[in-house]
Order: sequence, then structure tokens, then C-alpha cells
Amino acid sequence: MRLENFFTYYKQQLKARQEQVKQAILQGVKNWDEYRYLTGKLHALEQEEQELTDLLKKTELEDE
Repeated sequence: MRLENFFTYYKQQLKARQEQVKQAILQGVKNWDEYRYLTGKLHALEQEEQELTDLLKKTELEDE
């Protein structure tokens, strides 16, 4: 598997997990603790996606 394919696949998985968490929040949470947990998880997934995007951009710039 090429490295670019891995990053593309991983980014798609991150987006899918983010969507799952968003749907769980929208469907309603049992209590404040669950809401805080899910929003924290969503934030972590978004940060992870941003780190991956930044890494890919940095790698592209170094290749040029």
C-alpha cells in the first residue's frame, strides 16, 4: 500500500468517526458527562485530522 493511499484512507476514517460522534450528540445524550465526553472525543478527532493534513502539506512542500 502506498503511503498516500494510507493517509487518504485514514483521513476518511477520521471523518467517518467524527460524523458518528456528531450523530450521537444530535440524537441526545443521557447527561452532561456524556455530552462532555462526546464533545471532547469530537475535538480530539478534529485535531488528529488537522495534524494529518498539516503533515501531508509539509511533506508535499519538502518534496518540491
